[in-house]
Amino acid sequence: MKCPICHTHSLNKVNLETGLSAHQCNQCFGHWVPSENYWEWLDRRQQQKQRHQPAPIRLNVGQSLLPVVDNSTANFCADCDRLMTKTRVGRGLNFYIDRCGYCHGVWLDQNEWENIQKMDLHYQIHYMFSSAWQHSVRHEAYAKRATPA
Repeated sequence: MKCPICHTHSLNKVNLETGLSAHQCNQCFGHWVPSENYWEWLDRRQQQKQRHQPAPIRLNVGQSLLPVVDNSTANFCADCDRLMTKTRVGRGLNFYIDRCGYCHGVWLDQNEWENIQKMDLHYQIHYMFSSAWQHSVRHEAYAKRATPA
């Protein structure tokens, strides 16, 4: 499996979080998250939540985000080599993530996972590609532009 950004470097298996395996490029440090890995991780999390007390809510106020260099090119899926689409994350994060429309794997550029995690959005990646989420992202951007400085 080759990196969709570098095109020449192989991806190495890593754990983004306990129970969530992904593949990382050692050149650009991006992460490929296969759809089945993400869904299995979400399912396990949901089962654990039902058995245990809910985890404490993380406060994200004042946390500094890591710099992200968003790739601006069209990229092809690391698994099936189909063209991926980009979608804006929003909710305080000003970058795009890529997803394959065929196998639904997700590409995260360097530091995107960490920033999504800091904002406690890592359990909602699957929603980011929905029209409702994107509507709220556009509304957020419009409200920001309309607010006088």
